[in-house]
Amino acid sequence: MGSRRLRLIGLGVAWLLVVAGALVVGVYGTQDDLTERATAALDDAGLQVDSIRIDGRDAVIAAPASLHDAADAALTGVEGIRTIRFEEDDPPIVAGPGTDPVAPTSTTQAEPTPSTVSSTQVPEGRAYLRATLEGGRVLIEGALPDAAAAAELGALAELIYAPLLDNQLVVDETLESAPWVSMAPVIVARLPIVGTSSVRVTGTEAVVTGLAPTEERKAQFVGAMQQALGSDVVVSDEVLVTGFAPPLVRAEAPGDGTVRLTGTMPNEAVAQMIAGTAVQVFGADAVINDLEVGRNIDTTFSLFRLPLAFVAFEPVPQWEVTIDDDVITGELRGGATFPTGSSELTPELLALMPVAAGILARNPTLGMIIEGHTDSVGSDDFNLQLSMDRAESARSWLTEAGIDGARVLAVGYGETQPIGDNGTPAGRALNRRVEFVLAPASALGEQP
Repeated sequence: MGSRRLRLIGLGVAWLLVVAGALVVGVYGTQDDLTERATAALDDAGLQVDSIRIDGRDAVIAAPASLHDAADAALTGVEGIRTIRFEEDDPPIVAGPGTDPVAPTSTTQAEPTPSTVSSTQVPEGRAYLRATLEGGRVLIEGALPDAAAAAELGALAELIYAPLLDNQLVVDETLESAPWVSMAPVIVARLPIVGTSSVRVTGTEAVVTGLAPTEERKAQFVGAMQQALGSDVVVSDEVLVTGFAPPLVRAEAPGDGTVRLTGTMPNEAVAQMIAGTAVQVFGADAVINDLEVGRNIDTTFSLFRLPLAFVAFEPVPQWEVTIDDDVITGELRGGATFPTGSSELTPELLALMPVAAGILARNPTLGMIIEGHTDSVGSDDFNLQLSMDRAESARSWLTEAGIDGARVLAVGYGETQPIGDNGTPAGRALNRRVEFVLAPASALGEQP
């Protein structure tokens, strides 16, 4: 399986939680909630503005020009705010790596801006699609003649990107279709191969833009888009290679009530976003923020998903997650386990299963091994079957959600791999679990 195999225990899905959009309702809230949190962020930064209002998910500020940069930086760390603008600004300032509100200093450098897809008029009567990923947020625009493809695209985008998703796609059955229309969901799902990316396709022509840290990652992104678009589409490649190093971040709750954040971030805005959400979820007294801002660090998609995972981590006493070169590993211990003798998924595990489906949907070459385990109560044969039933419960949920069953393998280990003391109730509870292991789908056949 190699060093990049990911094992997730109990509540289980540290890697999967990077797309935990379904679990962050409490983070975003209503406009009143956004107003309160935006106001608090400005107060914490010591900024007194004339007024602040929330328009949808936009923060509109009235303040002297001398405070604009500082207000930008303070509000970029507030989850749920899509854009930040001032009363006289037109158009709004988008909080993201393409328009980094943090000025370059001796410890940070702004990323280059990819060439912008031209806004030329779309040929009348033809299907078209434009999808852009920037600053962890996704904007989808266009019109498709196929209602089923549009619905599938919307569902997949919601699974992967919500709540940082603005889907403006419409259905127009009078439009001329194209072979790529049925693959539109896959096209949108491939955006996160690089942290800043965009694709626009009309008829048989497409323009792909983005910021790739290496030539290899650029080739992966452009190749994946070409494959999804199909051989009938001519792809214009406008992806820039930055040469930036990957970010490194580690978040850890060792079980003593604290949460420590360490690592190197691409800019202060991203560091504030991660630390700010950790403080919101775990409390200011619990968070030890040792994040640093480095030079020439890539802004990857996973960085914007890490804060969304903190909501799911909150009830778990001990966990850790690391992002290194956009590869995420980690482990959770404690929290939700199965009742004695039961293979029914608990509410806590059911809350996490959509996240598992989302990450498998986003990574078509990825497979998952679900390992079931039991405590020592009962016979060996009973526990072996019970562990298999637990793994199959999770596998069935994923296949019913639309994941190809060939990409998910269920394995039962009975009581043979305890992680807790079977002599105590707490230890037995830890052992009544499922573990999730991510691996290339091609490797599933190698498992026993």
